[in-house]
Amino acid sequence: MLYLLFVIPISIADLSQRKIPNIYLQLYTYYVAALVIVNGLPSALLIFVVILTLGLLSIFGVGMGDCKLLALIVLMLEISNLQEFEQFLIAILLTSLIDIMLIWGYSKVFPRTIAMAPAIFLGTSLYLATGGS
Repeated sequence: MLYLLFVIPISIADLSQRKIPNIYLQLYTYYVAALVIVNGLPSALLIFVVILTLGLLSIFGVGMGDCKLLALIVLMLEISNLQEFEQFLIAILLTSLIDIMLIWGYSKVFPRTIAMAPAIFLGTSLYLATGGS
């Protein structure tokens, strides 16, 4: 998958600056837009649930770059129903939890923020490895 080309620069930018530059997301959007043109949009209910979920994540402190990245990945994966989206989200949240536990165990200080892009990409890979879309 071509999205693997974006993993390293986005993850490095998020780890070093704690934000994802829009230029990477713009380039990624062109790729996802081409996929959406070929494959079509998911159902309106799924789009509504994704927007609602991203809004809730934003309220709880997830950065806007991470929310945009999640939205692009959902469109790229061609998730077709709510159960697939739930499994995808659980994979990402579990990898984020593991990241928090590793940072906490290594530094003995509970992290206030984490770079979520690596967890998003690892969660996506975990979701795909377990038979997702």
